[in-house]
Amino acid sequence: MCKKRKIYTMSELNLAFMKMFNLFNEHYFENKLPKVIITFESGYKKGAFGWIYTKPTWEQSRQERYNINISSDFLDRDIYAVMATLLHEMCHLYALENGIKDTSRAGIYHNKKFKEIAESHGLEVFEEDKIGFGRTKPTDEMKGFVDSNSGVISFEVKKLRPVEKDGGEEKPKQSRRKYVCPCCGQQITATKEVQVMCGICYSPDVEPVFMVEC
Repeated sequence: MCKKRKIYTMSELNLAFMKMFNLFNEHYFENKLPKVIITFESGYKKGAFGWIYTKPTWEQSRQERYNINISSDFLDRDIYAVMATLLHEMCHLYALENGIKDTSRAGIYHNKKFKEIAESHGLEVFEEDKIGFGRTKPTDEMKGFVDSNSGVISFEVKKLRPVEKDGGEEKPKQSRRKYVCPCCGQQITATKEVQVMCGICYSPDVEPVFMVEC
């Protein structure tokens, strides 16, 4: 078993994720996935723990690379949940590389093909109305693999989530959109098109439930 440590710097963070990408690639994908660029952008407003760009967006040593992003403001989840997000996005990469259409509705709805990929690559899958099989969590086998190979206890670096301030001048009325959680029915309104996860259905070790416009 690896010696465990906490991650405090961005350079250590990147190295830890690249290490686990390579280990997951070998363990679950027979080293058939191409190398990627891993970035850490905020996913708070999107309500996403992570995502993959569906076309290569980087060039490295004259090779085009896909970009997997891990949400920088959700790194305070436990190590298994965070690494499950990486593995979730690697399943999308597998689908991209093999010409498999695993999502629709701007990547929100995950179909049965994604379910099959994820369940055969270390993840448990849950179905939710209107988002399909998009909620995933690590299997016990995957947790054991992370324990034996990651060398990480926790990530002690993350981007602060924005804090909304109370008060202020009343703004002019704008046209509003209505969004509802397909699981619990919680509703919100917004002045523009947004992608937001349901805070009531939020679970730190399962992919988020996205609200849908109604």
